[in-house]
Amino acid sequence: MSKVALVTGASRGIGRDIGRWFAERGFDLILVARDAAKLAENAEALRRELGVAASVVAVDLCDFDAARAALQVELRRYGRLDVLVNSAGIFRFGTSSISVGDLEALLTTNVKAVHNVCIACLDALAAAGSAHVFNIASITGVEPFAAVGGYATSKHALVGYSRSLARELLPRGIKVTTLCPDAVDTDMAVGSGLRPEQMITTADIRRAIEFVLSLSPAALVDLLVIGRKPA
Repeated sequence: MSKVALVTGASRGIGRDIGRWFAERGFDLILVARDAAKLAENAEALRRELGVAASVVAVDLCDFDAARAALQVELRRYGRLDVLVNSAGIFRFGTSSISVGDLEALLTTNVKAVHNVCIACLDALAAAGSAHVFNIASITGVEPFAAVGGYATSKHALVGYSRSLARELLPRGIKVTTLCPDAVDTDMAVGSGLRPEQMITTADIRRAIEFVLSLSPAALVDLLVIGRKPA
């Protein structure tokens, strides 16, 4: 029986590349995002090129009830979940200048939606016997940055939630690792003022996941910061 990975934010950027990485290693995929057309295109490419099963869940993760129900329908089809990658997220500039609405949107997408996905996947993760959750946060979740206090707030919350979740789920055979990368060369980094060669690549995120999964069963990495050298 093939292992199964569920990746949110899988229509583009980090999530798309992580989904392909797991498919290249023989995992069946559940790809989740809002863009149904792009998801379908990505899934078909994985089926055709790599011969894996790849299903899609086109849903707004901030519609908590609908998202949880749709995910659980797909999970029941597979009967297990070996890896969950929460990659979906949004970015907004601003600290004292950020609107309450934008701050709420950041917290809803970057924290509450991740929690909801984790809840939806818990039984399937436990059924795998040994499973791993990767929550993709940000370096702003562990360091202060003057211009992005609202975003940093959401990522600090995600780091705290994820590290606590790691301790709760470990007795059930589920490890949780929080990845905190600096600026990654994706659409979300537009406006950062950095050139592509100054940013982390999506391949660096894949390599971080590969490293964590390559460790012995006794090893536990609950937080991994991926910095970048000064410009």
